[in-house]
Amino acid sequence: MNDTIPIIDLFAGPGGLGEGFSAFKKNIFRIKLSIEMNQEAHLTLELRSFFRQFKNNTKKVPKEYYDFLKGKITREKLFEHFPVEYEFAKREAWCTELGKEDPDLIDSRIREVLCENKNWVLIGGPPCQAYSLVGRSRVGGIDKEDKRVYLYREYLRIIAVHHPAIFVMENVKGLLSAKVNDESMFNLILNDLKEPGSVFKNNNSPKYKVYSLTTDVESPDENGNPNYKSNRDYLIKSEKYGIPQNRHRIILLGIREDIEFSGSTVLKKKSEIMLKEVIGDLPVIRSVISRKRTGYYKSENKLKSKYEKIEDSYFTWLKYINKFMKELSIKDNKTLTFNNNNGAMFIPNEEPKKIEKLSRWFKDKNIGGVCNHESRSHLLSDLKRYIFAAEFLNKKGFSPKLNDYPDVLLPDHKNARSGKFADRFRVQNPDKPATTVTSHISKDGHYFIHYDMNQCRSLTVREAARIQTFPDNYFFCGPRTQQFHQVGNAVPPLLAYQIAGIVFKIIGNNDE
Repeated sequence: MNDTIPIIDLFAGPGGLGEGFSAFKKNIFRIKLSIEMNQEAHLTLELRSFFRQFKNNTKKVPKEYYDFLKGKITREKLFEHFPVEYEFAKREAWCTELGKEDPDLIDSRIREVLCENKNWVLIGGPPCQAYSLVGRSRVGGIDKEDKRVYLYREYLRIIAVHHPAIFVMENVKGLLSAKVNDESMFNLILNDLKEPGSVFKNNNSPKYKVYSLTTDVESPDENGNPNYKSNRDYLIKSEKYGIPQNRHRIILLGIREDIEFSGSTVLKKKSEIMLKEVIGDLPVIRSVISRKRTGYYKSENKLKSKYEKIEDSYFTWLKYINKFMKELSIKDNKTLTFNNNNGAMFIPNEEPKKIEKLSRWFKDKNIGGVCNHESRSHLLSDLKRYIFAAEFLNKKGFSPKLNDYPDVLLPDHKNARSGKFADRFRVQNPDKPATTVTSHISKDGHYFIHYDMNQCRSLTVREAARIQTFPDNYFFCGPRTQQFHQVGNAVPPLLAYQIAGIVFKIIGNNDE
C-alpha cells in the first residue's frame, strides 16, 4: 500500500466527510480534489484545505491562521503570508457544478491528481432535496423533472470511468421511500452502483459490492429468504455512534469486486452523548432583538403585521427579558451575565470551561476563544416564546407543542392550533442528543431554541457545528445564513472518521 490513500470528494459541501477521513490515522487519507458548486461552501473548503497543508506536512499551524479566526487579518492577508500552501488549497478545492461542467475536464483533473493510483476512495453525497420528506411534501411527491433526482449519476459516472477501490455515498432517509413512476429510487441507485458500467455502456467498468455499515448479517425476509437485506439496514442512526444528535442518514459502502475483504463493515456502537456535554462550555451570549410588532397594515387586500426596529442594547434586552419572565410568572434567581462583545464573530475565552465529552476532538488551545459563535436577531414576540419553551422544558422535561402555548403566545397564523405545525418552536433538550441539524436551521432558528432561557435565543453556528462534530478550528465562510446552511447539509466529521477506519482496513488489509 502507498504511504497515503487519495480521496476525491464530490458534492463536498463544507467538507464534513473529507474532514473525518483527513483526520484519521495521522493523515493516511489525503484529499486530492473536492468539488462543490456553492461559492460560500467552496470558500470554506478552500480555507480548510489551506489549514490541512500544515497538518499534512507536520508543520505547526501558523499564528496567522488563528489571527484570521480572531478577525485580526483578512483571508487575503492570510494567504499572502503562505502562497505555496494557498496554491495547493486552490488546486484541491474546485468550485464547479457537476452536471454542467465538461465531463472531459473533470476526468482530466481526476487523472491528474490520482497519478494512476488504483487504490483510491471516492466520497460524497449527491444533492438530496429532491428525496427529502419535507421537500416532497411541498410538491406532493417526487418531481421527475427535478434535475437533482438523477444527479447521483454524476457520482456514478466517476465510478464507471475511474474505478475507485472504495466509494462512500451519503443521502437522506427519504430516499428509502422515494419513487419515480412507481419505481423505487433507492433500489434503482443501489443496482446502478453495483454495476455502474451498465448505465454508461462501459464494458471496462468493474462491478461493486455494496455493504451496510450497520449489520453484517443479511436478515431473512418475510418468506425466510436468508439472502435478503432490508433497505433500512443502510440507514445509520448517528446517535448510536457517538454523534450528539438524532441524525438518520443512508450511507452506502461500495467495494470494487477485485478487492478481497472478509472482515466486518459494521460501525461499533457507542454510548449516547447529550447536548449539554458538547455545547455547555461555550461562552454564554444573549439574543439580539430585531423588531417588535406594532399593529397591522393592508397589502393586497390582506392584513399584514407591522413592525418597528428596536435599538438593541444589553439594558434594553434585559428590560424586556425581565418583563417577559414576570408576565409568564417565572421566578429566576440566576445572575444574568453575558459576554460583552455579543454580536462579534469571535469571542475570546475569559475563563475557559472544561467540556465533558469529545474534548480532544473539538478543542484547539491555540484559538484562545470561539469563532462562528454569534446570536442571530429575533423578533421581540419570539423571545417571549423562547422563554416559555425553555421553562416548559425545565418543568415538564420535554419541548412544548403549539397546543401547550397560551393564546397570547401563539404565532399569528390561522392554523396555529391545527396540529400541522405543532413543532413550530422546539427547544433542544440538554439531557438528550439534539434533534437533526438540517439546512432549515438557516431560516429562523425556531426548531433549535437554546435550553438556557436566560440566553433566550436559537443556537449559534458554532453550537450547530459542535452538534455536527466539526472541530472548533473549522471556520465557516460566507454570511451567517450560508454558514448555517453549510453546517446543516454536512456529514458529521466524527462519523466520517469512524467510516474511514473501516475503509482503511479494507484497503490496507489491516486488522487493527
